Amino acid sequence: MKVKLWMVSYVIGFAIVGALILLDFLSVHLPHSTLAILEVVGGVMLIAGSCEAFVIAVEGIAHNMNLTDYVSGIYASLAAVIPELSILTFLIINRQYELAWVLALATIFVNSLVFAIYSLFLPKDEQGNYKLPDAIMWVGSDLLSMGAVISLAVGLSMMIVHSFVPSVTVFTGDELLVFGLCLVGVFIAYLYHITKYFGKRKVPVETAADMPPVAGNEHAPITKQALAVLLVVASIGAMFGGEALASFATYTTDTVGLNFIQAALLLVVFGGTPEYIIVASSHRKEKLEVALSNAFGGIVQVFFVVFGYTLLATAFFGGSITIDLFSVVLLFFAFPSMFILRVMIVDDQKINNLEAVSMIAVFIMMLYMLLTFGIQAAAGVPIV
Repeated sequence: MKVKLWMVSYVIGFAIVGALILLDFLSVHLPHSTLAILEVVGGVMLIAGSCEAFVIAVEGIAHNMNLTDYVSGIYASLAAVIPELSILTFLIINRQYELAWVLALATIFVNSLVFAIYSLFLPKDEQGNYKLPDAIMWVGSDLLSMGAVISLAVGLSMMIVHSFVPSVTVFTGDELLVFGLCLVGVFIAYLYHITKYFGKRKVPVETAADMPPVAGNEHAPITKQALAVLLVVASIGAMFGGEALASFATYTTDTVGLNFIQAALLLVVFGGTPEYIIVASSHRKEKLEVALSNAFGGIVQVFFVVFGYTLLATAFFGGSITIDLFSVVLLFFAFPSMFILRVMIVDDQKINNLEAVSMIAVFIMMLYMLLTFGIQAAAGVPIV
């Protein structure tokens, strides 16, 4: 078997994280700065390897099910969020509910910026436009509308309730459970619809062995046993890699002095690196629909899956979310992120460089606001 780069990354990352766990078990304490560097390096390398293992497994499943490039790319990008869910799980277990909330929502802004930047590199026609896949036009745009409305409605509800009933200062487990179930439920319906009506290849094939690779998959056909091994290996790596990055997040807030938003944005970049690599790699292989499904999925899947999971996990562990400036502003900011993208898509099912630059400008302004006023927000400035 030929050794792949992701295998090397996984092994090195697992060795670093495993060594740190062993040292902690033996009560051997490294300097805080050294420990933080090793956690972030080991965590990123382990998650990068795990992410590629997830993607290969999903590609194999999609290959056997005869899925289209775009839909198989959606499932691959869905598998790629598992490391992020692992990071969020450890943050919530450590009762860092606010940081988990910020991390989930801040990922939307960063991934929206990534999508806009990637739009600049799409091949354009003579009028300077790139036609987007039908799945984005007819299904993805609907999901953007839902996400935009939900974020605005919940954000307004938080602000209004807190303003008229000052004694209500937190969202408890009941509210978080209801909202989380609704978000995840919408995404399940989306997966069902897009798989049923846009998932199957139109060119029939006789056997699985005759099928062309999908989602940029250039691997040999994968057996069920190999798929199971890949999923187990990837899950273990995602779990330990997520724990390492969660510990690094604690270090940045407790020792370095970063506020919630700054630490979350740092984790977004680290946790999203594998997905960005997938987009770049798919584009290089001219698998544009795969790249688009990953870039687009980084927006809608984060809101409905990652943010929905954050709400459910917080409720499960008995946590709550304080209704203050940063929690409400982050929800409000999710509205323009999804709304402007929907407008760009549905006007003509095409995207051009002018629209991409406009989106980039909006996202940079929002990120600037978050970073500039993040300290005040994290301090809990009331909404009055």
